[in-house]
Amino acid sequence: MNKIFLTFSLFIISFTSSLSQSDVIFSHEAGFYNEPFYLKLNVEKGELFYFDENNIDKDRKSFPDSLLIDKTNTISLLVSHADSVHKLGSFSYFIGFNTSFKVVSISIDNDFLFDTYKGIYVKGPRAYFDTVSNHYRNVNWEKKWERENFVEIFNEKGERIVSQNSGIKIFGGMTKYYSEKSLRLIARTEYGVNRFDADIFNKGKKKYKQFILRHSGNDWDKLRFKDAFTTSLASESGLDVQASSPCHLFVNSEYWGVYNIREKINVYYIDNNHNSGTSGIDILQGYRTVEAGSQHDYNALLSYIRKNDLSIDKNYFKVQEMMDTRNFANFQIHQLYYANHDAMGNIRFWKSDSLDGKFRWIVYDTDLGFGPNRFRENSLKDFTSSVQTDWYNRKWATFLLRNLLENERFKQDFIMQSSFILNTILSKDHVIKRINEFKELYEEEMHIHFSNQRRRFGSYRGNLKKWQQSIDGITLFAKKRDMYSFVHLEQKFNLQEPYLLKLIISNKDAGLVLLNDNEITVEDFKGRFYSEYDLPISIIPNLGYSANGYTDSVINADKGDTISITIKFTKNHSSEEQIIINEIDYVNDCFEIYNQGSSTINLSGWKLKDKNNNIFSIENCVLQKGRFAVFHYNNIEQKIDTVQYCTIDFRVSSSDEFLEIYDKEERLVDRVDYQLSETKISYRRNIPFHIFNDIEVSWKNDSSISMGYHNPFYTNMLEEIYQQELQEKKSLRVVMFSFGAATLIPLLFFLIKRRRKNKSTLQS
Repeated sequence: MNKIFLTFSLFIISFTSSLSQSDVIFSHEAGFYNEPFYLKLNVEKGELFYFDENNIDKDRKSFPDSLLIDKTNTISLLVSHADSVHKLGSFSYFIGFNTSFKVVSISIDNDFLFDTYKGIYVKGPRAYFDTVSNHYRNVNWEKKWERENFVEIFNEKGERIVSQNSGIKIFGGMTKYYSEKSLRLIARTEYGVNRFDADIFNKGKKKYKQFILRHSGNDWDKLRFKDAFTTSLASESGLDVQASSPCHLFVNSEYWGVYNIREKINVYYIDNNHNSGTSGIDILQGYRTVEAGSQHDYNALLSYIRKNDLSIDKNYFKVQEMMDTRNFANFQIHQLYYANHDAMGNIRFWKSDSLDGKFRWIVYDTDLGFGPNRFRENSLKDFTSSVQTDWYNRKWATFLLRNLLENERFKQDFIMQSSFILNTILSKDHVIKRINEFKELYEEEMHIHFSNQRRRFGSYRGNLKKWQQSIDGITLFAKKRDMYSFVHLEQKFNLQEPYLLKLIISNKDAGLVLLNDNEITVEDFKGRFYSEYDLPISIIPNLGYSANGYTDSVINADKGDTISITIKFTKNHSSEEQIIINEIDYVNDCFEIYNQGSSTINLSGWKLKDKNNNIFSIENCVLQKGRFAVFHYNNIEQKIDTVQYCTIDFRVSSSDEFLEIYDKEERLVDRVDYQLSETKISYRRNIPFHIFNDIEVSWKNDSSISMGYHNPFYTNMLEEIYQQELQEKKSLRVVMFSFGAATLIPLLFFLIKRRRKNKSTLQS
């Protein structure tokens, strides 16, 4: 039956090729208006028809000379011409509807939603109630039916950024059984356009194959934003999450409520967020359910762990080649904090062959977490138990975390990451701050939601008072949860009383301070850590700056102590700022240093350092101004007379690397940090030498080799700069000459005139 309706839909669309929206002149464009108005339309050929309300073709009416728009309405237009009918799409007009949210308007044959036999929103004629599961079975909304519709999206400024035909499906798991359901919109070529080409999530224009209109899942009758909120917290840890943008939804002119537009997790999601392309991607869900690609590599990962003792570092390192263990640790830390029971199976994880082939996890569907009365729940105990204690911690669901914690390296990183995240992103103060931000964003819009939504969903149980109570509930959770999480951490790993670390960073914008490879984003940092483990600290000044105050690479203290550290970034005022890393040839394991200054620099005693902590001391290298030094691992047969060559004892990574150069006082002079998805021979500085300290240093992947020479990019740029400076000097000379002439000529005339006057006086 579904194929019949889809075929009918495509038949109708097939008539649209010869006529488009642009062939109709509108007196008023679709959008938002404060007052009623008369809509007038003009089409050069054919007769205009329209339908609204139920959006059923058979209810079409001839379009009058003018149509009064005195309430929110969506008009679907057709043109009859030459014995054919052309659909022009739908046009939504909102009268007196004021919002700071996006607005989504869907036009669809009402029967496609609510007809007993073909409606995707109803139980259907063959549904029956299953007393075992306590749910209806064989219902329409569980079938994979897809119906044609026309969708419009208006952004926060009221601009229509999407207007196209698409497919629509019911979305969700058990939440499909609620009276209100989430929806999935799909762009397909057979509907006209195979992508939604718009800035749907306010993060730059991208093309989306699908997106979700989510009612917030299990949170549908409470906050309407819990999952959007909790996943936004996870994104602060660098984890993958679905982008979210709140909206009001209208269907056939009828208000349906506040929804959240969400990214659909598929290969297009991976490509949009990681620039991976769409091929060679595996996406899995829960217990190895394949959503894209295959489960082959994931099965290999699980098989390896079952057969090998991860307490042995060699085996753990092998696992690290197959999965991103830091990503997995951060993922688990957030799920444990949320006390998310759905973290068992309702999760997504992925890998891409075009990247590094490692599995990573997506924080997804967390609305079962943040239970108001669950802040005491010891999720860490449940999620690391080898014995199932409840429905949400089956052995297969806890397998990875349990086994990884057998390795001392992972355990240490997990404890330190837990401490860091609980001190920062998941600290009481920060979480409450983020709750208040969401409350402020949604509050006025929820007035609209609660005052209008009952019209469609009569069984809806929410109201503004209950909404505020739900805010209070998650706020209570946030006030208590971080401290209970610390206690659970200490109990699980037999940790002693933590010490308190205080960090004060002076002139913070002049460098980075990393704790366990996590950036400190505030000038005044306080956090709890454990004396059982050294806490790695990295202090990285920006180019042209030095760091004072702390020189060790780790921090430790006795239990219960308070340790205070002050780090100050100061500007270097030495000629060493002349020296820059200029180009990297990671295929041939060499790189080049350039003296962009006006004086000769002796590099002897300077040091080079890479990501693997290889340290090379430079000897016998005096670099004249405008000259290059090439540091190479392999021999270089053809050398340039004006270039100095130094053999190094480490290779240059072709994918993930940083290189640093330090002067004799061990001050950082320059640093290059890169992660590459493809290898193209050369990686080069992409700005003029003489202004590199004044703007952000950028780099360019290039296929040409120019070791020991100016980058071809610079040749034209430097010439342009030279010609510009020459022109400026020439213009200055002209101005100076003109000024001089304008001053001297009148003076000369004055002196001549005076001389003549004096001569005349003498003669008389």
